[in-house]
Amino acid sequence: MLTTLLGLLTTFMPLAPKDAPKKDASSLLWKISGHGLSKPSYLFGTIHMICSEDLPFSVAIIKAMKETKAFYMEFNLDDTEAMNRIAGEMIMPPDYSFKSLLAPEDYTVLSDYFRDSVGVELQTLDRMKPMVIMSMLMEKTVTCANPVSCESMLMLLAKEHGLTIHGLEKAEDQIAIFDSIPDKEEAASLVKTVKALATSRQDYQQLLSAYYAADINQLFELITQEEDIVRYKTLMLDNRNRNWIPVISKQIQQTPAFFACGAGHLGGKDGIIALLRKEGYKVEPVME
Repeated sequence: MLTTLLGLLTTFMPLAPKDAPKKDASSLLWKISGHGLSKPSYLFGTIHMICSEDLPFSVAIIKAMKETKAFYMEFNLDDTEAMNRIAGEMIMPPDYSFKSLLAPEDYTVLSDYFRDSVGVELQTLDRMKPMVIMSMLMEKTVTCANPVSCESMLMLLAKEHGLTIHGLEKAEDQIAIFDSIPDKEEAASLVKTVKALATSRQDYQQLLSAYYAADINQLFELITQEEDIVRYKTLMLDNRNRNWIPVISKQIQQTPAFFACGAGHLGGKDGIIALLRKEGYKVEPVME
């Protein structure tokens, strides 16, 4: 479901990795070295929404940050000016209506859920882009009292260690991705999620299980087998991975850096790990 796109992100039998050696399923933290680098950089796979008590931070992450000078996430959450710009882009023109995207009975289902479970009248969001409503629903997919953003927590940690903060892409780039998906599809996905909320939560728990196991190949398989992701994999994952490689390469050739992005971007033959290796870098898991 499209709500999982915001979360790129029960024991599982391990899936046989198709595009990487078996050891590649064993870590969320990776060391980038070789190809002329005097000092290593690091790559960490995040899950965008997680219970605060389950944050997968470790001594190895602290050590990696102490060895680096810059911190990169998908886009710079610390850029106040950019955040203000995109806040304005979340509001649609006066003639737009989210309600008009849905059949009356489906809108009622969604409206009732937001009133009863989110504590928001859906009518007050009628001029908001579906991705705004989607993000609010996403918080209810995580079944804990205090869900947090993994990237935000890492950013605070990076600041504590004096790292400069950057983005692999602009915030506007992420908005453009969702803008390229028809609003009616996003609205329909929201209704689908609410109508099958138990299944949606179970799907997310499956992602979390693979994430806690640090199995990037299983995460990749779970994410890319979803119906909505299959249609938009090139847009959501592959193109962005390729766009990020020059940014990563330029930075690490200058000063060592710590990169954090959704764990779904790491695995697969078109994932960041494979693409960095094609560029000549040595990318290896950091084992606890």
